[in-house]
Amino acid sequence: MLGQLVEYANRKGFSKEPGFKAKRINWLVRVSQDGRFTGVIPVNEDKRGMRFARCPNLEQPEMIGLLKALREDKEKTIQQAAAQLKQASQFLVETCGVVALLPKYDRAGEAKIDDDYKKAADKHHTFKFLVQLASQQVELLKPIYTALSGIEQMEFLRTELKRGKAKPTEKLSFLVGDEKIPDGDSWRDWWRRFYSRYFAITEDDEKASDSKMLSLISGELVRPALTHPKLSELGVGSNTSGASLIGFDKDAFASYGLKKSQNAAIDVEDSFAYRNTLDSLLDDGEKLGQMKVAVWYDQDLPVEDDLLRLLFEPSERLDEAPALERVKRLLSTIKLGDKEPCKRRLGDSQFFSIAMSGASGRVMVRGWQTGSLLDFVDAVNAWFSDLEVVNKFGDANASPTGLKRILDNIQRPQGDKEEYDEYIKPVKMLQIPFWHSALNPKTPIPFAAVVKIMEAHTSSVLNGDFGKALSPPKKAPERSKFTIFHVYSRMSLLKAYHNRKGDHRMTPALDPNHPSKAYHCGRLMCLLARIQEQSSDGDINAGVVQRYYGAASSTHGLVLGRLTRLSQSHLSKISKDSPGLAFWLNSQIAEVWNALGKSLPATLTLEEQSLFALGYYQQFAFNRTKKSGNPEATEDQSENETEASA
Repeated sequence: MLGQLVEYANRKGFSKEPGFKAKRINWLVRVSQDGRFTGVIPVNEDKRGMRFARCPNLEQPEMIGLLKALREDKEKTIQQAAAQLKQASQFLVETCGVVALLPKYDRAGEAKIDDDYKKAADKHHTFKFLVQLASQQVELLKPIYTALSGIEQMEFLRTELKRGKAKPTEKLSFLVGDEKIPDGDSWRDWWRRFYSRYFAITEDDEKASDSKMLSLISGELVRPALTHPKLSELGVGSNTSGASLIGFDKDAFASYGLKKSQNAAIDVEDSFAYRNTLDSLLDDGEKLGQMKVAVWYDQDLPVEDDLLRLLFEPSERLDEAPALERVKRLLSTIKLGDKEPCKRRLGDSQFFSIAMSGASGRVMVRGWQTGSLLDFVDAVNAWFSDLEVVNKFGDANASPTGLKRILDNIQRPQGDKEEYDEYIKPVKMLQIPFWHSALNPKTPIPFAAVVKIMEAHTSSVLNGDFGKALSPPKKAPERSKFTIFHVYSRMSLLKAYHNRKGDHRMTPALDPNHPSKAYHCGRLMCLLARIQEQSSDGDINAGVVQRYYGAASSTHGLVLGRLTRLSQSHLSKISKDSPGLAFWLNSQIAEVWNALGKSLPATLTLEEQSLFALGYYQQFAFNRTKKSGNPEATEDQSENETEASA
């Protein structure tokens, strides 16, 4: 794994040098040669900012030691200036709150001068001091220092950032002339000298790392780094200061008298290479429950073929092909081979995936998998195929649901004031199995997922949310957190569970030939509920389903026979006003009873109850299609269903 990360760093040009790191920047401030701020440029290319590959960077331990190091400098002017500083700051790239003293604003537009603002103000003085030091040797930075020192210029900068709706936490840097400072080279030599002057390896550490050891990555003799930089982009479960993938900060972790990370020998450059690569991958990665997952390849793919994004955000915008179609197109491309002779065939490409979570200051590797790109595309293709389920109108398949959304939707909706980490706890044990299932077509969906789905599904039926999602009331309903996409997620995953279990291969829409009696019991329940609704003067469908669904899905033998007998009187009533509808409903019930046979099992297992739920849902969708023969079915079925609008 570490070797692949370093190889990726070499291919992408990620920094291996201490003191540098890729950072996302949201705003560039234009600075004139005479030291004036002339405007701000938003660089939110993907709402998270533009990534600059080699920005100056201090690690958390270095930030902690910065002021002490400056106060102990040999030059008295630096000592005296540093004595006035209270908070450490990064160099050239910092937040809008630190650089511009941009505060938070309340709804009335008044600035909030709170503890965060005061802390940012203390950091601002350090930021300006570092720019001042550098500007004494770097001509291009002099206009920046001049502008930072002007009261009117700072007020102008805050006004421009406020007008652009910048946030105090967004990152900012500078544009002098045509040079984007984070991309430039003018300041780099100064920064290297500054970094080595204050953060050079100690004499004791130098002695400890003087002997060479075989590198875990290259297999060559190297001087091992005693400490490795922490990951800062993991987030989930980790400290705000970062988390260590490799660290030996306790004597109990060390062996054979080796000190610190000598126990896992990797040189300084490779330690920064794997860290910077992981941070970049995790920054582009996806959150699944309480872990983050990332995928990369041994050659570049077009953005539209980003399989990880497709798994988590299978967008169905008008300008994009459906997710399954895009996967099949990529699959075809790989099998036909790359037409460009200068590139390797995509079929020879490899993918690498990693799943990680934080445990305070340490990283937990939850999963690592590698294989051919073709295997990965096949896996994604199988995943979406298994999840395909008809929409509630029966006229097309529902828009596919992203992997994170599926994990969230198998339980109740999240409460308004409920923290996500607390909300996801009941299902977080499924995060790793879900990820493995998505990457491996033969890996089954865990039965624990069925347990959680049926628990939540039954609850949504009994409280009426399920019925309202399928058939919203004519009167504008109160906005509910439960949407049709909870239904789609649950039905999709139940279908995938049964397909991967190796039972009868389920289709996205109604299957009249399904061998399970439980499935047909669900169909029957749907039809009986429809009869009850049609024969009543008011809308009682939700009441019928709520009263009988729970019992019918578990002890259907007692319930469905009784409801079938009652339905005959209701059908007689319907036949007076809608003889065609009554005939159709009667024929559908006869078809279902024919599939059920003469006897019904007394009870249903939980697994059979999931088939009952699928039968009910697919029959409901089928009833609304013209091809069903239902005289009430109309072509006015389509509605633009997107999760974003739900």
